[in-house]
Amino acid sequence: MLSGFLGAGKTSLLRYVLQSSGLKVACIVNDVAAVNIDAKLIRGDATRDPNSTTADLTDTIELANGCACCSIADELMASFANLLELSDKRGTSYDRIILENSGVAEPQNIRDQFNDAIAEGHPLMQRCHLDTLITVVDSGTFINDYSSRAPLMSRPDLGEGGGLRPVVDLLVEQIEVADYIVLNKIDLLDTATVESLTAIMASLNPLAQVVSCEHGKIPADMLFGKDAQALVAHLNTEGQHRGAVAAAHSLRAEAAQEAEEGKEEAGHAHKREHHEHGHEHGHDGHEHKHDHAHGHHDHGAKHDHGAKHDEHGHDHHDHGAKHDEHGHDHGHKHGHKHDRQTTTAAKRFGITSFVYARRLPFHPQRLKDLVLKWMPVSHNKTLEQGQEPELGDSPIKTVLRSKGFMWVANSHTTAFYWSHAGQYFEIRDEGEWWSAVADDMWPEARPQRDVILADFDAEGEWGDRRQEIVFIGASMDEAAITAQLDSALLTEEEMSDYRANFDEPDPVHPDALKLAAVPKKAKH
Repeated sequence: MLSGFLGAGKTSLLRYVLQSSGLKVACIVNDVAAVNIDAKLIRGDATRDPNSTTADLTDTIELANGCACCSIADELMASFANLLELSDKRGTSYDRIILENSGVAEPQNIRDQFNDAIAEGHPLMQRCHLDTLITVVDSGTFINDYSSRAPLMSRPDLGEGGGLRPVVDLLVEQIEVADYIVLNKIDLLDTATVESLTAIMASLNPLAQVVSCEHGKIPADMLFGKDAQALVAHLNTEGQHRGAVAAAHSLRAEAAQEAEEGKEEAGHAHKREHHEHGHEHGHDGHEHKHDHAHGHHDHGAKHDHGAKHDEHGHDHHDHGAKHDEHGHDHGHKHGHKHDRQTTTAAKRFGITSFVYARRLPFHPQRLKDLVLKWMPVSHNKTLEQGQEPELGDSPIKTVLRSKGFMWVANSHTTAFYWSHAGQYFEIRDEGEWWSAVADDMWPEARPQRDVILADFDAEGEWGDRRQEIVFIGASMDEAAITAQLDSALLTEEEMSDYRANFDEPDPVHPDALKLAAVPKKAKH
C-alpha cells in the first residue's frame, strides 16, 4: 500500500516500478478527484504495448469519487476480488497488487479493514494479504507541513476530500503506519537537511526503514522484493504502540551499553597511559623497560532487541469481535539497524525518546493546569475555547511527538489516548481498559490473551490501567518532564478516595488471577 500526500511522488514511484521491475504487478489507484489522473498516468506507462486490449488495461482498477479508507471500503475489497478473478482467467498470478491511496487516505483505517477481514474469515484473505506499507514523503515540504496549523480541507494541494483533521495529524499517521518511509525529492535539499530528515523519520517510526530517492526512482526489490521486511503492516494500533514502547526501551538499553563501553574504554586508556609514564625508568645507571602489552578487549555485547507482537491483537475500542489466532513472532530483524540509525540521530541532532510509565491515574484538573496548558502547540483540543497555551519555559516544550495510553481519575473504565504532533494535541477516548471488559469478550486465542495480560500489573489491583506515553524530542530533559507529569498523579490520600468512588470490582479474569498468584521471584 502506497500512502502520502498529493504531490509527494507516489505515482512517480509506481510508474518507475512498472517500468523497471520484472514483477507481475496489478494496481488499484484511489483518487478522490472527479477525473482519476493518477490512473491515466500509470496507464500511459511507456512499457505498455500500444495495442493493449481493454482486458490488459484492467490490470489497473480505478477507485474514483471516494476514499478507500472510508466511503468505498467495500469497493476496495471487490477490486481485489476482481483482480484475482482476472488472474485466474489468464492462468497467471500477480507477484504484487499495489494500492495507491489518495493523498488524504488514512492507512490505519485500511489496515484495520484487512485485520477485520481476517477476523471475520473473509475468503479473499486466503488469496492475498496486506504485506507492506510504504509512505512517500515530500522532503521539500515536510517541515512546513509538520509545523502547519491548518486542517486538511484548507489544503486541497495535499489531496481532495480532506476534512477538519489537522494536516500534521494525518502526516504523522502516514509516517508511523509504514514499513518503509521514502524520502522523495532529496535532490532539492542539501546533505545536512536530508540527514536531519532521516533522523526525524527514524525517530517518529523506529519500526520502519527510511530510504531516500529522487523522482521516485528506487529499486523495486527494495520495497516489493521477496526479501523486503515488513512489520507494521501486520499490527494494529495497540500492537504498534507496543512496538514504539519496545523500541524506546531498546534504544535506552543500547545507549546505556554504549555509555558503559565508553567508560571501560576510557579506563583502559587511563591504565595504558599510567603504564607508559610510570614503568619506564632507570635504576643505578641501568634502564629497566617493562613491556606491559595489553591484549585486545572485546567489550561489545550482543543484545536481542526483538519484541513479540500480536499480529492481529484488538484495539481497545473493539472488544466485540473474537479473532482467530494470528499471533506471530515479529522479531525486529531489521530493528537493530534502526536502533543504530536512531542512536546516531540522537548523537548528532539530540533526538531521543523515552517512555513515561506509571500505575497511578492523573488528576484531571492538575493534569490540565500543570501539564496540558504547557503543551507546545497552537491547536490544543484539551483546553477550553479561547484559552491560550501558557507562555514561558516548560521542559515539555522540547517534545516533538508524544503518544500513548493514559489513565484519568474521573473515568475508571475508559482508556484514553494521548496524541501530540507538531502544532496539534488531543486526548481521545480509545475504549475500555481490558480489565473492565468481561472475560468472555476477550479474544479466545492464547497468544492474544497473553499479549493483553502482559499489560496487567501483577502486583497491583488495577489491571492494565496505566500511563504509558512515548516522548520523542530534541534535547529533552527527561527528569524534568517526568517530574512535571508526576505532579499531576493522584496522591496516596486521593487514591483512597478513588477506591471509594469506584468500588465496583472489575469482571473476573481467571488468567489475571493466575498471573497475580505467581511467586514474585518467578515473574518476568
